[in-house]
Amino acid sequence: MQKLYANQLAQHLAGPLAPCYLLFGEEPLQKLEAIDAIRAAAKQQGYSERISLTADAQFDWNELSNELQAMSLFAERRLIELELAQQKLTPAAGEQLKALPQQLHSDIILLIHGERSHSDVSKLAWFKQLQTQAVQIPVYALDERQSQQWLRERAKQLHLQLSSEALVLLQQHCAGNLLAARQELEKLALSNLPQPLDAGALSQFLADHSSFSVFQLADALLTGNADEALHRLHRLCQQDVEPVIIAWQLQKEVLQLRQLQQAQQQQHNLNDSFKSLAIWPKRQPLYQTALKRLSVSWLDYLLQELAAFDRLYKSGRLGNTEVALAHLVTLFIKPVAKTYSLQQQAVYD
Repeated sequence: MQKLYANQLAQHLAGPLAPCYLLFGEEPLQKLEAIDAIRAAAKQQGYSERISLTADAQFDWNELSNELQAMSLFAERRLIELELAQQKLTPAAGEQLKALPQQLHSDIILLIHGERSHSDVSKLAWFKQLQTQAVQIPVYALDERQSQQWLRERAKQLHLQLSSEALVLLQQHCAGNLLAARQELEKLALSNLPQPLDAGALSQFLADHSSFSVFQLADALLTGNADEALHRLHRLCQQDVEPVIIAWQLQKEVLQLRQLQQAQQQQHNLNDSFKSLAIWPKRQPLYQTALKRLSVSWLDYLLQELAAFDRLYKSGRLGNTEVALAHLVTLFIKPVAKTYSLQQQAVYD
């Protein structure tokens, strides 16, 4: 079937829905909004029951098969969501996914999503077998031009008029973080400031409403400043920022650093890698600093700890969320002895 980008999804969802959607990428806001849009369209078209499954290391794949074959007593048509929480699936999981095309039917819509890059997952055998019945939705980080266009369109949706200079200022302030940009635009929409808004008025607004955001935490992590990173994490927790958003940002930075380390090992031009990952020139020195202290093997361990955090948090088994996030932040600063592990807690709880 077809491939759609996130900004083309709304038009597609106005018509008949596909039996399957494959949504992959590392940019969290576009991914979240695409999932929400598919949910809303499915509900509007009569798929009134929603089942959410997370395929982590402990997932029982029979659960998915049972849901695909079961008929609900209360709703004949259902949306089944399957999140692939692991970066690498086991061979057995791959075989289960290969069997999905034969299990699809008109009473269900299957949404499979994950944070692995679309370019990586689209090469897998199970993906190729499903794509004939599925709509693919790759989610990419936006480059500088796309980011400014996104800001312009989102501001228009919120009935905000920003000058070109104000748009550039907001773009620089948010440094490509769409979650942070959405938050600032929504605050602006509630401010009732005179329109159009120029750079001077926006600068004053941002100063008056300053608070730490996840991208500022990321900057402290990349530079290796432990005290500042833990301070910013504490402020974020005080601001009631969703732990999932903080963890997403950490995972995004780890995945990007891992790709950059691999590029260096393969003697690729690092500038080309920065460009492909949409890392702007002013932030590139931060990543170069982090690359000097975090190896691929350590970044892999960090990804495993982030996956364990996700499982514990979603299952309600995380005793103190801020302490767990502080543990992840500490691991990001520099390699330390593995005396405490969220993975062990996930296994033994």
